[in-house]
Amino acid sequence: MRKVCLLLLLGAACGHLPPLTQANQNRVATIALCRQAFPPQPWRATHTLFATLPLGYNGALVGVTAADGEGLHAMLLSPEGITVFDSTKKVGPDARASRLVIRKAVPPLDRPDFAAALLADVGNAFLPPPGEPTTIGRSATGQIVCRWAPPSGDATEVELGPSGPARIRTYRGVRPNRVIDLVGTPDRGFYPEVRLTVPGAGGYTLDMRLVDHE
Repeated sequence: MRKVCLLLLLGAACGHLPPLTQANQNRVATIALCRQAFPPQPWRATHTLFATLPLGYNGALVGVTAADGEGLHAMLLSPEGITVFDSTKKVGPDARASRLVIRKAVPPLDRPDFAAALLADVGNAFLPPPGEPTTIGRSATGQIVCRWAPPSGDATEVELGPSGPARIRTYRGVRPNRVIDLVGTPDRGFYPEVRLTVPGAGGYTLDMRLVDHE
């Protein structure tokens, strides 16, 4: 039993993100292209949202999001236009100083973990990782990838397709915890459709279709 535990611990400690092989790419140009996955701040956008949740619970809402130098604001409205959720993630001098402010949350959106998960989803889809990528290379399937892998926190990848950014992927440790597909031709960083998938037994999908942005 002790040997099994030791092997598991060593496996976790020695785990690595999927390898990227060296690619003959202009680093500055590639980083600029990867950054096109995210709209420049400040911005405001409206999406129709369709969530597919565990146990067959599905739902349609309207999402209004905005971002500027002070933080990320997210609202959810019912199809009739009633606000059912309103929250802001304020950004402090560093990531540790950020705080979540919930102004309104009606059941079942008032669960303690809902606001943090929603703001994380929106942030991963629309906010660029800070700083420069730590690695640029080619994935096992042949795509050029920009990877941000800070010493602590989630790693983020932008995968490039033939016409620009095609997918955003985040990792918790070495396991992917969000896959975000960017569909269609973007307008100033906003794609007509963004499909977010959280894998696993308690996973879900979120389909966001752009209505307008400014």
